Amino acid sequence: MELKLEYDDDRGIYLLNKMRVLVLPKGSLESLQNSVNIILGLATKSIFQETASTVFYSFLQDLIKRKMLKIKGEEKTEIEIFDFFKEIGFGRMNKVSSDLNLYKISIDGNANSYLNLISNSPYCFNSMGILAGIYRIITNRDVEVTEEKCRSTGDSDIDYFNINVKEGRSEYAYIPSQIFDQKNENLKEVEITKDETDIFINSIPSEIIPVVYFPYLFSKLRKIIGQGVYGIENQAGKELAKLYQQYNLQIIKEKYGLTDLSIISVLSGFGKIKTLKTDLGYLMEVDVYNSFNAMHIDDAIEKRCFLLGSVLSSLSYKITGTMLKLNEKECSAVNNEVCKFSFE
Repeated sequence: MELKLEYDDDRGIYLLNKMRVLVLPKGSLESLQNSVNIILGLATKSIFQETASTVFYSFLQDLIKRKMLKIKGEEKTEIEIFDFFKEIGFGRMNKVSSDLNLYKISIDGNANSYLNLISNSPYCFNSMGILAGIYRIITNRDVEVTEEKCRSTGDSDIDYFNINVKEGRSEYAYIPSQIFDQKNENLKEVEITKDETDIFINSIPSEIIPVVYFPYLFSKLRKIIGQGVYGIENQAGKELAKLYQQYNLQIIKEKYGLTDLSIISVLSGFGKIKTLKTDLGYLMEVDVYNSFNAMHIDDAIEKRCFLLGSVLSSLSYKITGTMLKLNEKECSAVNNEVCKFSFE
Protein backbone atom coordinates (compact mmCIF):
# COMPACT_ATOMS: atom_id res chain seq x y z
CA MET A 1 0.00 0.00 0.00
CA GLU A 2 1.40 3.37 -0.99
CA LEU A 3 1.07 5.91 1.83
CA LYS A 4 1.16 9.65 1.36
CA LEU A 5 1.41 11.98 4.36
CA GLU A 6 0.48 15.62 3.73
CA TYR A 7 0.28 18.72 5.91
CA ASP A 8 -2.59 21.15 5.42
CA ASP A 9 -1.28 24.49 6.63
CA ASP A 10 -4.68 26.18 6.21
CA ARG A 11 -6.29 23.80 8.71
CA GLY A 12 -3.23 22.84 10.77
CA ILE A 13 -3.87 19.14 10.19
CA TYR A 14 -2.12 16.07 8.78
CA LEU A 15 -3.69 13.81 6.15
CA LEU A 16 -2.65 10.23 5.48
CA ASN A 17 -4.05 9.30 2.08
CA LYS A 18 -6.56 12.16 2.59
CA MET A 19 -7.73 10.84 6.00
CA ARG A 20 -7.02 13.03 9.01
CA VAL A 21 -4.42 11.72 11.44
CA LEU A 22 -2.29 12.96 14.31
CA VAL A 23 1.51 12.79 14.23
CA LEU A 24 2.83 12.16 17.74
CA PRO A 25 6.21 11.33 19.30
CA LYS A 26 6.77 7.61 19.59
CA GLY A 27 5.51 6.39 22.96
CA SER A 28 2.61 8.87 23.11
CA LEU A 29 -0.15 6.28 23.34
CA GLU A 30 1.82 4.37 25.94
CA SER A 31 2.34 7.57 27.94
CA LEU A 32 -1.39 8.24 27.82
CA GLN A 33 -2.12 4.65 28.81
CA ASN A 34 0.15 4.98 31.82
CA SER A 35 -1.62 8.20 32.92
CA VAL A 36 -4.94 6.33 32.93
CA ASN A 37 -3.46 3.22 34.51
CA ILE A 38 -2.36 5.16 37.59
CA ILE A 39 -6.00 6.06 38.26
CA LEU A 40 -8.04 3.11 36.96
CA GLY A 41 -5.65 0.20 37.48
CA LEU A 42 -6.78 -3.09 35.93
CA ALA A 43 -9.74 -1.45 34.18
CA THR A 44 -7.26 0.29 31.88
CA LYS A 45 -6.57 -2.91 29.95
CA SER A 46 -10.09 -3.43 28.60
CA ILE A 47 -10.60 0.29 27.89
CA PHE A 48 -7.49 0.68 25.76
CA GLN A 49 -7.81 -2.68 24.07
CA GLU A 50 -11.38 -1.90 22.98
CA THR A 51 -10.48 1.67 21.94
CA ALA A 52 -7.54 0.60 19.78
CA SER A 53 -9.48 -2.32 18.32
CA THR A 54 -12.44 -0.14 17.31
CA VAL A 55 -10.46 2.84 16.04
CA PHE A 56 -7.87 0.95 13.99
CA TYR A 57 -10.39 -1.62 12.72
CA SER A 58 -12.48 1.33 11.48
CA PHE A 59 -9.43 2.99 9.92
CA LEU A 60 -8.48 -0.19 8.07
CA GLN A 61 -12.08 -0.57 6.89
CA ASP A 62 -11.92 2.97 5.45
CA LEU A 63 -8.70 2.07 3.63
CA ILE A 64 -10.49 -0.94 2.17
CA LYS A 65 -13.51 1.15 1.14
CA ARG A 66 -11.17 3.62 -0.57
CA LYS A 67 -9.45 0.70 -2.35
CA MET A 68 -6.09 1.55 -0.82
CA LEU A 69 -6.00 -1.75 1.05
CA LYS A 70 -7.09 -4.83 -0.85
CA ILE A 71 -8.12 -8.15 0.66
CA LYS A 72 -6.03 -10.68 -1.31
CA GLY A 73 -6.23 -13.77 0.82
CA GLU A 74 -5.02 -14.20 4.38
CA GLU A 75 -1.25 -14.31 3.88
CA LYS A 76 -0.97 -11.40 1.42
CA THR A 77 -3.41 -9.25 3.40
CA GLU A 78 -1.52 -10.00 6.59
CA ILE A 79 1.78 -8.89 5.04
CA GLU A 80 0.26 -5.70 3.63
CA ILE A 81 -1.35 -4.73 6.95
CA PHE A 82 1.82 -5.52 8.90
CA ASP A 83 3.76 -3.27 6.49
CA PHE A 84 1.15 -0.53 7.00
CA PHE A 85 1.58 -0.50 10.77
CA LYS A 86 5.36 -0.43 10.43
CA GLU A 87 5.03 2.53 8.03
CA ILE A 88 2.97 4.48 10.58
CA GLY A 89 5.40 3.84 13.43
CA PHE A 90 4.01 0.95 15.48
CA GLY A 91 6.93 -1.41 15.05
CA ARG A 92 7.70 -4.45 12.94
CA MET A 93 5.04 -7.17 13.19
CA ASN A 94 5.82 -10.75 12.31
CA LYS A 95 3.84 -14.01 12.35
CA VAL A 96 6.00 -16.38 14.35
CA SER A 97 3.76 -19.41 13.87
CA SER A 98 0.20 -20.48 13.15
CA ASP A 99 -1.67 -23.63 14.12
CA LEU A 100 -5.25 -23.88 12.89
CA ASN A 101 -6.99 -20.98 14.66
CA LEU A 102 -4.08 -19.97 16.89
CA TYR A 103 -1.48 -17.43 15.77
CA LYS A 104 1.67 -16.26 17.54
CA ILE A 105 2.72 -12.70 16.62
CA SER A 106 5.78 -10.68 17.59
CA ILE A 107 6.28 -6.91 17.47
CA ASP A 108 9.84 -5.59 17.34
CA GLY A 109 10.22 -1.91 18.28
CA ASN A 110 6.65 -1.81 19.56
CA ALA A 111 5.44 1.76 20.25
CA ASN A 112 3.30 0.42 23.11
CA SER A 113 6.34 -0.67 25.13
CA TYR A 114 8.60 2.12 23.87
CA LEU A 115 9.18 3.65 27.30
CA ASN A 116 9.95 0.20 28.72
CA LEU A 117 8.04 0.95 31.92
CA ILE A 118 8.82 -1.52 34.69
CA SER A 119 5.70 -3.46 35.53
CA ASN A 120 4.95 -6.88 36.97
CA SER A 121 2.45 -7.71 34.26
CA PRO A 122 2.10 -7.42 30.46
CA TYR A 123 1.42 -3.87 29.40
CA CYS A 124 0.73 -3.63 25.65
CA PHE A 125 -3.01 -2.94 25.79
CA ASN A 126 -3.13 -0.79 22.64
CA SER A 127 -1.16 -3.41 20.72
CA MET A 128 -3.62 -6.10 21.79
CA GLY A 129 -6.45 -3.97 20.44
CA ILE A 130 -4.66 -3.26 17.18
CA LEU A 131 -3.99 -6.96 16.62
CA ALA A 132 -7.65 -7.73 17.40
CA GLY A 133 -8.71 -5.25 14.74
CA ILE A 134 -6.24 -6.63 12.22
CA TYR A 135 -7.30 -10.24 12.63
CA ARG A 136 -10.99 -9.39 12.63
CA ILE A 137 -10.39 -8.12 9.12
CA ILE A 138 -8.09 -10.94 8.02
CA THR A 139 -10.27 -13.80 9.34
CA ASN A 140 -13.69 -12.07 9.31
CA ARG A 141 -14.28 -13.64 12.73
CA ASP A 142 -14.05 -12.73 16.40
CA VAL A 143 -10.62 -13.03 17.98
CA GLU A 144 -9.15 -13.10 21.46
CA VAL A 145 -5.67 -11.59 21.94
CA THR A 146 -3.43 -12.36 24.90
CA GLU A 147 0.03 -10.99 25.62
CA GLU A 148 2.68 -13.64 26.23
CA LYS A 149 5.83 -11.56 26.71
CA CYS A 150 6.29 -7.82 27.11
CA ARG A 151 9.33 -5.53 27.18
CA SER A 152 7.81 -3.61 30.09
CA THR A 153 8.26 -6.66 32.34
CA GLY A 154 11.92 -7.01 31.37
CA ASP A 155 11.51 -10.65 30.26
CA SER A 156 11.91 -10.05 26.52
CA ASP A 157 13.37 -7.60 24.00
CA ILE A 158 10.39 -8.17 21.71
CA ASP A 159 6.67 -8.30 22.53
CA TYR A 160 4.84 -11.58 21.81
CA PHE A 161 1.09 -12.14 21.48
CA ASN A 162 -1.24 -15.10 20.98
CA ILE A 163 -4.35 -14.71 18.82
CA ASN A 164 -7.16 -17.21 19.15
CA VAL A 165 -9.69 -17.06 16.29
CA LYS A 166 -13.26 -17.80 17.43
CA GLU A 167 -16.01 -19.55 15.52
CA GLY A 168 -18.49 -16.68 15.36
CA ARG A 169 -18.53 -13.09 14.21
CA SER A 170 -20.10 -10.24 16.13
CA GLU A 171 -21.14 -6.82 14.89
CA TYR A 172 -18.31 -4.36 15.46
CA ALA A 173 -18.50 -0.67 16.21
CA TYR A 174 -17.37 1.54 13.33
CA ILE A 175 -16.13 5.13 13.60
CA PRO A 176 -15.73 6.83 10.20
CA SER A 177 -12.54 8.72 9.44
CA GLN A 178 -12.41 12.42 8.69
CA ILE A 179 -11.75 12.47 4.94
CA PHE A 180 -10.63 15.51 2.90
CA ASP A 181 -10.80 14.54 -0.77
CA GLN A 182 -11.35 18.02 -2.16
CA LYS A 183 -8.53 19.51 -4.18
CA ASN A 184 -6.18 21.68 -2.13
CA GLU A 185 -3.14 23.31 -3.71
CA ASN A 186 -1.71 24.21 -0.31
CA LEU A 187 -1.16 20.63 0.83
CA LYS A 188 2.53 19.89 1.38
CA GLU A 189 3.83 16.33 1.22
CA VAL A 190 5.80 15.46 4.35
CA GLU A 191 8.88 13.28 4.19
CA ILE A 192 8.92 10.17 6.37
CA THR A 193 12.30 8.61 7.01
CA LYS A 194 12.66 5.22 8.66
CA ASP A 195 14.96 2.54 9.97
CA GLU A 196 14.27 -1.11 10.74
CA THR A 197 11.53 -0.45 13.28
CA ASP A 198 10.91 3.32 13.61
CA ILE A 199 9.68 6.20 11.46
CA PHE A 200 10.87 9.80 11.77
CA ILE A 201 8.84 12.92 10.94
CA ASN A 202 10.61 16.26 11.34
CA SER A 203 13.50 14.18 12.74
CA ILE A 204 11.33 12.99 15.67
CA PRO A 205 10.60 9.25 16.17
CA SER A 206 6.85 9.24 15.57
CA GLU A 207 3.63 7.29 15.48
CA ILE A 208 0.67 8.18 13.27
CA ILE A 209 -2.80 7.60 14.71
CA PRO A 210 -6.35 8.21 13.42
CA VAL A 211 -7.68 11.56 14.68
CA VAL A 212 -10.75 9.89 16.25
CA TYR A 213 -8.62 7.91 18.74
CA PHE A 214 -8.56 10.53 21.51
CA PRO A 215 -12.21 11.65 21.23
CA TYR A 216 -13.37 8.03 21.30
CA LEU A 217 -11.15 7.14 24.27
CA PHE A 218 -12.16 10.20 26.30
CA SER A 219 -15.82 9.56 25.54
CA LYS A 220 -15.47 6.04 26.98
CA LEU A 221 -13.64 7.33 30.05
CA ARG A 222 -16.24 10.06 30.59
CA LYS A 223 -18.95 7.41 30.85
CA ILE A 224 -16.97 5.67 33.59
CA ILE A 225 -15.58 8.52 35.72
CA GLY A 226 -17.53 11.57 34.56
CA GLN A 227 -15.71 14.87 34.53
CA GLY A 228 -12.75 13.21 36.25
CA VAL A 229 -11.63 12.44 32.70
CA TYR A 230 -10.46 16.05 32.39
CA GLY A 231 -7.88 15.53 35.12
CA ILE A 232 -6.58 12.53 33.19
CA GLU A 233 -6.41 14.61 30.00
CA ASN A 234 -4.52 17.37 31.79
CA GLN A 235 -1.93 14.93 33.13
CA ALA A 236 -1.69 13.14 29.78
CA GLY A 237 -1.00 16.50 28.09
CA LYS A 238 1.91 17.11 30.46
CA GLU A 239 3.34 13.66 29.74
CA LEU A 240 2.94 14.16 26.00
CA ALA A 241 4.74 17.50 26.23
CA LYS A 242 7.65 15.79 28.00
CA LEU A 243 8.14 13.58 24.94
CA TYR A 244 8.41 16.67 22.72
CA GLN A 245 10.67 18.50 25.17
CA GLN A 246 13.52 16.02 24.66
CA TYR A 247 13.90 17.09 21.01
CA ASN A 248 15.43 20.24 19.51
CA LEU A 249 12.29 22.10 18.51
CA GLN A 250 14.35 25.13 17.45
CA ILE A 251 15.41 23.28 14.30
CA ILE A 252 11.76 22.66 13.41
CA LYS A 253 10.81 26.27 14.19
CA GLU A 254 13.51 27.48 11.80
CA LYS A 255 12.52 24.93 9.15
CA TYR A 256 8.94 26.22 9.04
CA GLY A 257 9.70 29.87 9.87
CA LEU A 258 7.60 29.83 13.05
CA THR A 259 8.34 31.44 16.40
CA ASP A 260 5.26 30.93 18.54
CA LEU A 261 2.89 28.18 19.68
CA SER A 262 1.74 27.62 16.09
CA ILE A 263 4.72 25.26 15.77
CA ILE A 264 2.55 22.71 17.64
CA SER A 265 0.28 22.56 14.57
CA VAL A 266 3.23 21.37 12.50
CA LEU A 267 4.45 19.01 15.20
CA SER A 268 1.17 17.21 15.66
CA GLY A 269 -1.72 18.27 13.39
CA PHE A 270 -3.78 19.22 16.47
CA GLY A 271 -5.44 22.06 14.50
CA LYS A 272 -4.60 25.57 13.31
CA ILE A 273 -3.10 27.49 16.23
CA LYS A 274 -3.07 31.27 16.19
CA THR A 275 -1.81 33.60 18.93
CA LEU A 276 -3.26 37.05 19.53
CA LYS A 277 -1.04 39.76 21.04
CA THR A 278 -1.41 43.32 22.26
CA ASP A 279 0.18 46.26 20.43
CA LEU A 280 3.12 45.89 22.83
CA GLY A 281 3.62 42.26 21.85
CA TYR A 282 2.16 40.65 24.98
CA LEU A 283 0.20 37.46 24.45
CA MET A 284 -3.55 37.86 24.99
CA GLU A 285 -5.04 34.53 23.92
CA VAL A 286 -4.51 31.41 21.84
CA ASP A 287 -7.11 30.34 19.27
CA VAL A 288 -7.25 26.80 17.85
CA TYR A 289 -9.28 25.97 14.75
CA ASN A 290 -10.14 22.34 13.85
CA SER A 291 -9.14 21.10 17.31
CA PHE A 292 -8.90 17.31 17.39
CA ASN A 293 -9.90 17.44 21.05
CA ALA A 294 -13.27 19.05 20.29
CA MET A 295 -14.50 16.36 17.90
CA HIS A 296 -17.85 14.79 18.82
CA ILE A 297 -18.01 11.05 19.34
CA ASP A 298 -20.80 11.31 21.93
CA ASP A 299 -23.68 13.70 22.58
CA ALA A 300 -22.13 15.58 25.51
CA ILE A 301 -22.16 19.35 24.91
CA GLU A 302 -19.32 20.79 26.96
CA LYS A 303 -15.88 22.30 26.64
CA ARG A 304 -13.47 19.42 26.24
CA CYS A 305 -10.03 20.53 24.98
CA PHE A 306 -8.23 19.75 28.22
CA LEU A 307 -5.44 17.66 26.71
CA LEU A 308 -4.80 20.34 24.09
CA GLY A 309 -4.71 23.10 26.70
CA SER A 310 -2.30 21.08 28.81
CA VAL A 311 0.06 20.53 25.85
CA LEU A 312 -0.03 24.24 24.95
CA SER A 313 0.73 25.26 28.53
CA SER A 314 3.42 22.62 29.08
CA LEU A 315 5.32 23.38 25.85
CA SER A 316 4.99 27.16 26.08
CA TYR A 317 8.32 27.76 27.82
CA LYS A 318 10.35 25.54 25.47
CA ILE A 319 8.79 27.20 22.42
CA THR A 320 8.38 30.84 23.49
CA GLY A 321 10.59 31.24 26.55
CA THR A 322 7.53 32.21 28.59
CA MET A 323 5.62 29.89 30.91
CA LEU A 324 1.88 30.10 30.19
CA LYS A 325 -1.06 28.78 32.18
CA LEU A 326 -3.95 28.59 29.72
CA ASN A 327 -7.62 27.87 30.29
CA GLU A 328 -10.20 27.14 27.61
CA LYS A 329 -12.85 29.88 27.49
CA GLU A 330 -14.63 28.86 24.29
CA CYS A 331 -14.83 25.52 22.49
CA SER A 332 -16.12 24.45 19.10
CA ALA A 333 -17.62 21.40 20.83
CA VAL A 334 -20.27 23.75 22.29
CA ASN A 335 -20.82 25.41 18.91
CA ASN A 336 -18.33 28.24 19.38
CA GLU A 337 -16.50 29.21 16.20
CA VAL A 338 -13.10 28.42 17.67
CA CYS A 339 -11.45 26.89 20.72
CA LYS A 340 -10.18 29.92 22.61
CA PHE A 341 -7.62 29.78 25.43
CA SER A 342 -6.69 32.67 27.71
CA PHE A 343 -4.73 33.18 30.92
CA GLU A 344 -6.22 31.79 34.11
